[in-house]
Amino acid sequence: MSTITFDPLDPQLLTAPQIVYERLRNEAPLLSTVVGGQTVHLVSRYADVARIISDPSARMNPPGSDAPAVYGDGPAAELWRSAISMMDPPQHTRARRVIARPFSLRRVEQMRSMVADIVNEIFSELPSNQLEVVNDLALRVPMQVICKLLGIPAEDWPSLQAWTTDFLHIFLPNVGGAEEIARVQKASQNFINYFGGMIDARRAQPRDDITSDFAALVDKENGISRIGLIGALRGLLTAGFETTAATISAAFLGFAKQPEQLELLRQNPELIPGAVDELLRWETPVQVLVRYLGRDIEPNGGSLQAGAACWLLLGSANHDPRHYPHPDKLDVSRAATDHHAFGGGRHFCVGAYLARLELQLVLQQMSQRYRRIELQCESAARKKNFQFPSIERLPVALVS
Repeated sequence: MSTITFDPLDPQLLTAPQIVYERLRNEAPLLSTVVGGQTVHLVSRYADVARIISDPSARMNPPGSDAPAVYGDGPAAELWRSAISMMDPPQHTRARRVIARPFSLRRVEQMRSMVADIVNEIFSELPSNQLEVVNDLALRVPMQVICKLLGIPAEDWPSLQAWTTDFLHIFLPNVGGAEEIARVQKASQNFINYFGGMIDARRAQPRDDITSDFAALVDKENGISRIGLIGALRGLLTAGFETTAATISAAFLGFAKQPEQLELLRQNPELIPGAVDELLRWETPVQVLVRYLGRDIEPNGGSLQAGAACWLLLGSANHDPRHYPHPDKLDVSRAATDHHAFGGGRHFCVGAYLARLELQLVLQQMSQRYRRIELQCESAARKKNFQFPSIERLPVALVS
């Protein structure tokens, strides 16, 4: 019998998560544990995660609840209920139908020249021989793209980034303590104030941006509520830059560690679309998603009842050798389109097409401009957030 334990605050989940995940997959692929007083079931193998994440009966909230009790009636509860990523049908179906329209494959392809101009301009401004990847590049590309689409002025970006760092602790409410919950509440109120004011301004004086298009639908038939739009704009912003930025940073880290993969892209640019999916698999910007089972299931010979809280360990599933041979190796020639980095089922990422476009254009520039990338640090420091452990700082030297 396995004696493995799991602590979401374990520093190893930031520095070497695959050591933890490998033990879970091999010794306890369905581990029941208690986090913050709640019994949760850790699902670590690819096949089991795929089964639950695509199950239409699985839900985002436990039976009889629409927001975690720890948030009370505060602003975090409001944003939880208004976040598309946390909605269940039929509310989710209605909201996604509205919000997903500007991010279809056809609409995103129409954005290609705009996104390419942003990417090219940022790369042209970079130093030629050294770079701090996260702040000089990785955050700038997706932040400029999503803010241009939403109509957010550049002077507001620093505040929005700071609020996002605190806000992203909202999705695992049982992990943090009172101070963390207070920061989540404050960040939530900041987002409500900011986007609420933006919606009111666009309804009074529309502009040529997606926010104005959405604002025109507030409280209309087949439209969206005001708080629903606030939640949607918050989601588009944070998902629009945080996870893409994490993958851009990971690309520099991966190619510095495996320079032959960058050379492979330089010689074979047709591999770039597939390389994007491989980087998403390899990094997995969102490490865990929560689902509540809508029916009894029996994964890996175990048994879980309807209503059980499951933590789907996407970072583990995407590194499961039962599905991906040599999973810890970055392999830009790998066919990895079935990764779980964008979630799955009805909650598959709304912005997946846009994220892929941005990442493709960044890889094009990287492979055209640099022959080699060299790390200028012993290790990549990561944010202290098990669910969103993006790289905080990554100094590199560049060889053109």
